[in-house]
Amino acid sequence: MGKPERRPLTEDEIEYFKEKLLKRKKELWREVIETLEREAAEEYQDLIRTVKEEEDLALLNLQEETLLGLLEPKIRELEEIDQALLRIELGEYGRCVDCGKWLRIKRLEIMPWAARCRECQEKWEKLKAIE
Repeated sequence: MGKPERRPLTEDEIEYFKEKLLKRKKELWREVIETLEREAAEEYQDLIRTVKEEEDLALLNLQEETLLGLLEPKIRELEEIDQALLRIELGEYGRCVDCGKWLRIKRLEIMPWAARCRECQEKWEKLKAIE
């Protein structure tokens, strides 16, 4: 059994991945909203009182950075999902954005928002690490 095949996706497969992307997008938005509500309900109520009393903006900035740290991976994934949905609309889904090769179905199954083949993704990550 050789390497998993690289081939164009069928319309049914594209529809399957689109549904998978939309479902994950909905889950992520729910998680973002829950995080915001929870953090606002717990930390920010005390924080708002503290800032009003002590005018401690450094504390406010620290809390915001903590919240953004919690949300950043989810927001990044949402952006990647939106890009994948755009590639579906443009008829480019399933192709590596760098080399143009078809992505392996198994890769899309694990990460339906994948934009690059594994080889190009590794190169891209090395370049990002250098920057």
